[in-house]
Amino acid sequence: MIRATAADVQEFILARLQDPLRAKGLTPAEVPASFDLLLEGLIDSFGVVEIIAALEECFGLEFDFDELDADDLTRIGPLSSYVERKLNGR
Repeated sequence: MIRATAADVQEFILARLQDPLRAKGLTPAEVPASFDLLLEGLIDSFGVVEIIAALEECFGLEFDFDELDADDLTRIGPLSSYVERKLNGR
């Protein structure tokens, strides 16, 4: 199984969103953990599905939506931490 830190996951997500980030005048380093990708307009509801699918494919995991609050699906910090916990068996 792949191992990754929350920082690795965040980097993966933000790399996929480089153009929308640039359009908002942001760099990945400026994105706080509380940044909500949906509310900030970086992704739409379909983008949420795309991000989840990309994370599952890249990191070889399956999301359990009972383990993650719905609001945390679109906040970069909690989402990245969730993936890290899943990958590291916690």
